[in-house]
Amino acid sequence: MAISWEYGANMLTKYLAEARENTPLIAATCIDNPFDLEEATMSSPYHMAIDQKLTGGLINVLRSNKELFQGKAKGFDVEKALLAKSVCDFEKAISMVMWVNLQLCVNCLILMSSNW
Repeated sequence: MAISWEYGANMLTKYLAEARENTPLIAATCIDNPFDLEEATMSSPYHMAIDQKLTGGLINVLRSNKELFQGKAKGFDVEKALLAKSVCDFEKAISMVMWVNLQLCVNCLILMSSNW
Protein backbone atom coordinates (compact mmCIF):
# COMPACT_ATOMS: atom_id res chain seq x y z
CA MET A 1 0.00 0.00 0.00
CA ALA A 2 1.20 3.56 -0.71
CA ILE A 3 0.01 7.02 0.28
CA SER A 4 1.63 10.10 -1.19
CA TRP A 5 0.98 13.82 -1.44
CA GLU A 6 2.03 16.82 -3.53
CA TYR A 7 5.09 15.99 -5.69
CA GLY A 8 5.16 12.51 -4.20
CA ALA A 9 1.62 12.03 -5.46
CA ASN A 10 2.75 12.92 -8.97
CA MET A 11 5.66 10.49 -8.72
CA LEU A 12 3.45 7.70 -7.41
CA THR A 13 0.94 8.29 -10.20
CA LYS A 14 3.74 8.15 -12.77
CA TYR A 15 5.19 5.01 -11.20
CA LEU A 16 1.81 3.25 -11.18
CA ALA A 17 1.17 4.21 -14.80
CA GLU A 18 4.55 2.82 -15.84
CA ALA A 19 4.57 -0.30 -13.65
CA ARG A 20 0.90 -1.18 -14.27
CA GLU A 21 0.16 -4.68 -12.98
CA ASN A 22 3.85 -5.34 -12.27
CA THR A 23 3.76 -3.21 -9.11
CA PRO A 24 3.85 -4.99 -5.74
CA LEU A 25 1.34 -2.40 -4.47
CA ILE A 26 -2.24 -3.52 -3.92
CA ALA A 27 -3.59 -0.05 -3.07
CA ALA A 28 -2.50 3.56 -3.54
CA THR A 29 -3.81 6.99 -2.61
CA CYS A 30 -2.53 10.23 -4.15
CA ILE A 31 -3.43 13.43 -2.33
CA ASP A 32 -3.11 17.04 -3.53
CA ASN A 33 -1.37 16.44 -6.86
CA PRO A 34 0.03 19.76 -8.15
CA PHE A 35 -1.00 19.21 -11.76
CA ASP A 36 0.31 22.60 -12.87
CA LEU A 37 2.27 24.26 -10.08
CA GLU A 38 3.43 27.12 -12.30
CA GLU A 39 -0.13 28.03 -13.30
CA ALA A 40 -1.38 27.71 -9.74
CA THR A 41 1.24 30.09 -8.35
CA MET A 42 1.32 32.70 -11.10
CA SER A 43 -2.26 33.18 -12.27
CA SER A 44 -3.59 35.82 -9.88
CA PRO A 45 -2.20 38.73 -7.83
CA TYR A 46 -3.14 36.90 -4.61
CA HIS A 47 -1.23 33.78 -5.61
CA MET A 48 1.67 35.87 -6.86
CA ALA A 49 1.97 37.53 -3.44
CA ILE A 50 1.89 34.13 -1.72
CA ASP A 51 4.43 32.82 -4.22
CA GLN A 52 6.81 35.67 -3.39
CA LYS A 53 6.48 35.02 0.35
CA LEU A 54 7.00 31.27 -0.10
CA THR A 55 9.98 31.83 -2.37
CA GLY A 56 11.56 34.18 0.16
CA GLY A 57 11.06 31.63 2.92
CA LEU A 58 12.56 28.82 0.84
CA ILE A 59 15.57 30.98 0.00
CA ASN A 60 16.07 31.85 3.69
CA VAL A 61 15.97 28.17 4.67
CA LEU A 62 18.39 27.29 1.87
CA ARG A 63 20.74 30.13 2.85
CA SER A 64 20.80 28.81 6.44
CA ASN A 65 21.58 25.27 5.26
CA LYS A 66 23.55 26.02 2.10
CA GLU A 67 26.43 23.68 2.88
CA LEU A 68 24.09 20.66 2.86
CA PHE A 69 23.18 21.29 -0.79
CA GLN A 70 26.56 22.25 -2.23
CA GLY A 71 28.75 19.94 -4.29
CA LYS A 72 28.47 18.94 -7.93
CA ALA A 73 27.78 15.30 -7.08
CA LYS A 74 24.55 16.31 -5.34
CA GLY A 75 23.16 17.93 -8.48
CA PHE A 76 21.55 20.97 -6.82
CA ASP A 77 21.87 24.40 -8.44
CA VAL A 78 22.25 26.37 -5.21
CA GLU A 79 23.14 29.68 -6.87
CA LYS A 80 20.12 29.48 -9.18
CA ALA A 81 17.87 28.66 -6.22
CA LEU A 82 19.20 31.62 -4.22
CA LEU A 83 18.27 33.89 -7.16
CA ALA A 84 14.81 32.32 -7.64
CA LYS A 85 11.97 34.74 -8.34
CA SER A 86 9.23 32.13 -7.85
CA VAL A 87 8.56 28.82 -6.13
CA CYS A 88 8.71 27.25 -9.58
CA ASP A 89 12.26 28.57 -10.12
CA PHE A 90 13.30 27.26 -6.70
CA GLU A 91 11.65 23.89 -7.35
CA LYS A 92 13.58 23.44 -10.59
CA ALA A 93 16.90 24.13 -8.86
CA ILE A 94 16.41 22.20 -5.60
CA SER A 95 13.19 20.29 -5.00
CA MET A 96 12.91 18.50 -8.34
CA VAL A 97 16.50 17.31 -8.06
CA MET A 98 15.75 16.03 -4.57
CA TRP A 99 12.59 14.22 -5.74
CA VAL A 100 14.41 12.57 -8.63
CA ASN A 101 17.03 11.27 -6.18
CA LEU A 102 14.27 10.12 -3.82
CA GLN A 103 12.44 8.39 -6.67
CA LEU A 104 15.60 6.45 -7.51
CA CYS A 105 15.78 5.30 -3.87
CA VAL A 106 12.10 4.32 -3.87
CA ASN A 107 12.53 2.35 -7.09
CA CYS A 108 15.49 0.49 -5.55
CA LEU A 109 13.44 -0.33 -2.44
CA ILE A 110 10.55 -1.59 -4.57
CA LEU A 111 12.89 -3.79 -6.56
CA MET A 112 14.51 -5.10 -3.39
CA SER A 113 11.16 -5.81 -1.71
CA SER A 114 9.88 -7.69 -4.75
CA ASN A 115 12.87 -10.04 -4.42
CA TRP A 116 12.25 -10.81 -0.73
